[in-house]
Amino acid sequence: MPVLAILLTAAAIVVPDPVCQRAVTTLPGLTCVSSGGGVALAEDPEDAEAFAGYARGAEARFQAHFGQPIAPYAVVLTPPVPDRAAMTAAGFTHLLPWPSPEAFAQAAEQGIERAARGFAASQNMSPEQTDAVIARAMANRPTAASQAALNAGMIPHELAHLWFTAAFFPGPHPENGQRHYGGTGPDWLDEAAAVVVEGDETAALRRDQFRTLMRGETTPALGGTENRAVLLDLPHLLSREHPGLSRPPPSLPAGGPAPGSGGMAVGVTYTPAGAGPRPDVVERIYYTQIRVFADYLMQRSGKADILADIARALAGGDSFEAWLARDGAGYGLPTSVNALEEDWTTFAEGF
Repeated sequence: MPVLAILLTAAAIVVPDPVCQRAVTTLPGLTCVSSGGGVALAEDPEDAEAFAGYARGAEARFQAHFGQPIAPYAVVLTPPVPDRAAMTAAGFTHLLPWPSPEAFAQAAEQGIERAARGFAASQNMSPEQTDAVIARAMANRPTAASQAALNAGMIPHELAHLWFTAAFFPGPHPENGQRHYGGTGPDWLDEAAAVVVEGDETAALRRDQFRTLMRGETTPALGGTENRAVLLDLPHLLSREHPGLSRPPPSLPAGGPAPGSGGMAVGVTYTPAGAGPRPDVVERIYYTQIRVFADYLMQRSGKADILADIARALAGGDSFEAWLARDGAGYGLPTSVNALEEDWTTFAEGF
């Protein structure tokens, strides 16, 4: 082969991805891997490849359910904390900073130790007993495999929130006192958009938890049988605020990062005895209910993209009730919320 051809062939192999070129110019020193519509950046090349894979899966599922274009995005494993303005100037519409596995493990260990030490102090334990409690708690800290499983579900979830809002509800929040957890669409719909993009493993876990509670069994994740009725209460799901809006802010250690600084703090939240399920249980029930309600809508209608159709109608000014009354029958659904709840209950009890 002529020397020129060899050089041209070699040059073609090493030409970097132009989107990654823009990204690493803004965040030098990081490895960049293209995910299709965006990039993943990390200090560790294996982390960059893994997170790009999570994002690729998210893109495919988002297209299947919503069929909307995805603006350029970057998933950045921190530290370092990315400069949002610089990334925007480099052409990235969406930026998702995410703790690296090392940062996540460190923050989790700090939170576990702080909680264990606080428990030991509340029981007037000796220093030796305190050390034993901390050691036991540390033995149950998240593993690398459990972190990877969490990231595989949560990276698509968080990206879908960004993509869904941009596609259907891009406007500013109203100044009428109404709160929203994500975009300006109904909280249940915004969360459904994220949940259906999570991936098979997370979806299977949520469905299994739903079935367990519907059988009347107690689960560590969703609590006891008293919460079964919550899963069936469809009018409440459709009208309520996201329970995360009532979540207390995390407590910060002395000298810890301020909110919005790009750091990560781990706090312990609690609900006084008799005040109902713990906030984390309430949120897990909410996500589980939405996962299976999305399954219900897709199975009854036979349309994987029914959430997109609902979003377009609601973004155009319809209420869900008005959409149901006008178009529900065409999707194989009842035409009122009361009738929908009855059909949903039948579906849920046989799920």
